Parts: sequence; structure tokens; C-alpha cells
Amino acid sequence: MSQTPDSHAQFFFLQGLLYKEVGEYQAALTNFDQALAIQPHFYEAWYYRGLVLGLECRYLNRQEEALDSLQKAIECKPEDYLAWYKRGEVELEVLEDYEASLLSFDQALKLKSDDYYTWWDRSFALYQLERYDEALESYQQTLAIRPDSLYVWKEQSSLLWDMGRYQEALRSFDQVLAIKPEDDVTWSDRGELLEELGRYQDALSNFDQALAINPNNCLTWSNRAKLLEKLGCYQEALVSQKNAIYSQETVDSVWNN
Repeated sequence: MSQTPDSHAQFFFLQGLLYKEVGEYQAALTNFDQALAIQPHFYEAWYYRGLVLGLECRYLNRQEEALDSLQKAIECKPEDYLAWYKRGEVELEVLEDYEASLLSFDQALKLKSDDYYTWWDRSFALYQLERYDEALESYQQTLAIRPDSLYVWKEQSSLLWDMGRYQEALRSFDQVLAIKPEDDVTWSDRGELLEELGRYQDALSNFDQALAINPNNCLTWSNRAKLLEKLGCYQEALVSQKNAIYSQETVDSVWNN
């Protein structure tokens, strides 16, 4: 059960938050531990200790301890969905334990049924488990909460493609482009899907649109070259392949400088 923080415990907790904000994670943990030594049922201290160990300080490899901290937070304040959600996030993003993350997300949704981020992460966990029908339902629930969510539309597009529901995938890509028309990666992905459907001229048009937005996307140039080769346009395919190589060299040069 959550309690009003003792003033000394509150002092150490606030110190911990300050250290956390500037990336001094070890000092933050020391202060959270001091707060908990004074007041063992301090929800916020357990919660932020779990966040630091699980998500912000992954190099420490103390993820199991992070889960324990978040579980302590849940025990202190069982009606708060956030600790369940963050527990699921650690399980999903750090431990890649998708089944466990689903249990945590479902508990969070029992407490807050309209939380966008919980639905989104739940959808992705189901996607990774190849439970495609459930994942699609979960993505649709996520989009019902926030219809303009670019990255959810993107993930749903990929899911529909994997499910072989190509026309729906195209419409989902169209939703991405309605939100962000200058998204060259989506134009390129849409082109790949159209190529898979045998709509070569439409695919070429999509690749060209992607390159008009970002002429340095080496993958799009490469895909365009392969498509042109299929169409028998060998000279133009060679030019595209050279542009792919040049673009990759340009990207490598930027990263190496």
C-alpha cells in the first residue's frame, strides 16, 4: 500500500530524480536505495528505480532486478497501470520475452483500457509472436485511440503484408502517406509491395517518388535497379545500381567523419 513519503525519504528520492535527469544513473540508484531504506513502501522510488535499471541503464544488465523493483511498485500501488506497463516494456524491449510482456500489458489495460502506448506495445509483442490476427485487432484498437499515429500505421502495413493481405497493406501504406506524404521509406516499401503484386510500372513510379524525396536512399536505388532489369531496361538499371553504390559510399563517408 502506498504511503505519504517521509521527508528524509522524499529528499533522497528527489535527489535521485535530479541525477536521473542528467544521466548520472549510478548516483540516482544510490539515492533511490537510500529513500527505500528509510521507507520501504515508497511507490515512486521503486518505480523510478525499475525504470533506471530496466530501460535507461541497460548496460548494467540488471533487468531482473528492474522487474523486481517494478513488482514492488505494483505491490505498493496496485491500482496504477504505469508500473505494469513499464514492466511489460522491459520484458518486450530489453528481455524480448514477448509472452511475459503480454501478461503485463493486459494487466495494465485492465487498469487503463484506453492507454495508447500499452495497446501499441501489446500489438508489437503479438506481431513478434506471429499471432497475426490478434496483432491486427490490437493495432486497430491502437488506431481507434489515435488515428493519426504514423508508426502504428507503418507497423500495421508490414503486418498486413506478412499476412498476405496485400490490398489492405496498400491502403494502410496510403494512410501513412496521408499523414506524411514526404516519407520516402514508405514510398519505397509501397513500391516493393507493388512489384511483388506484378504492378511494375506503379512500383517504378513509387520508387521514383521516394528518390525525389531522398535521392541518397541506396536501398531504393538498388530495388529500382532490380525492377528495371526485370523490365529489360538494362542501361537504366545499370545507372540505378551505380547510384545505389554512390549513395552507400556517401552514407558511409558521413558516418565515418
